[in-house]
Amino acid sequence: MKLFLVVLAIVFCFGFSISKKKKFIPPGTVQINDTLFADETEVSMLSWHEYVYWMRDAYGKGSKEYLSSLPDTNVWRFDSVNKQSAFSSFYFKNMAYKDYPVVGVSYEQVLAFCKWRTERVREFMWMSKKYDLINFEYRLPSKQEWELMSNNGTNVFNYKNDVKFHTNKKKEQIYESHYRANCIFNDTVPKANTTAPVYSYWQNRFGLFNMIGNVSEMVLEKNISKGGSWRHKMEECRVGKDISYATPTNWLGFRCVCVIKK
Repeated sequence: MKLFLVVLAIVFCFGFSISKKKKFIPPGTVQINDTLFADETEVSMLSWHEYVYWMRDAYGKGSKEYLSSLPDTNVWRFDSVNKQSAFSSFYFKNMAYKDYPVVGVSYEQVLAFCKWRTERVREFMWMSKKYDLINFEYRLPSKQEWELMSNNGTNVFNYKNDVKFHTNKKKEQIYESHYRANCIFNDTVPKANTTAPVYSYWQNRFGLFNMIGNVSEMVLEKNISKGGSWRHKMEECRVGKDISYATPTNWLGFRCVCVIKK
């Protein structure tokens, strides 16, 4: 009974609404094409907490499954921007940051989360008996899928073309006033202090938040992230730019896609 209630909380956390039409709309996503749906935001701390609590309740607080689900809070400890370790204690544990993107997680942890999320949504569909069972999977987007979601959804940070139509404005003014992304505009503009809530700034044409800036997003290809972050300059926050990573950091997060398999 306890696990069932947890599953319900997880599903509603991801934005699932029950429909009489039995049409499956993956929780928390927007439709990109016939078989591809994408999270409208980066995965938040609240969503990751649901995962961690489920692992604790299912396997026990001392289990390797639970311990392996915990993010690395040390990614904030020696942060050169904040110059303090406060976030190493607060960012994960304090629910004031529940709507901020999860950081400090590895590629392997994210793959495990995607698998868990797929299983929980399938479980809910089976228990609810209101939906036709279909084959689907939550996973990281491929590079090609991520670029489709970003480039076809918006023209942000195509600044060489945009500046021609805004000759009376500086580049950073164009980004700040028109595109609104959480990144470093240049060395003279104050840097962001940290991440922003996942629903910050404007949606792109697909309805996705923060495809550019905030946290750089992992893709299916290991050690590659896309979109740049609050720690990157705007020149790095390009749709076609690959940003490499090796370990969890305070500028790296992710969003899932859900693929319908026919």
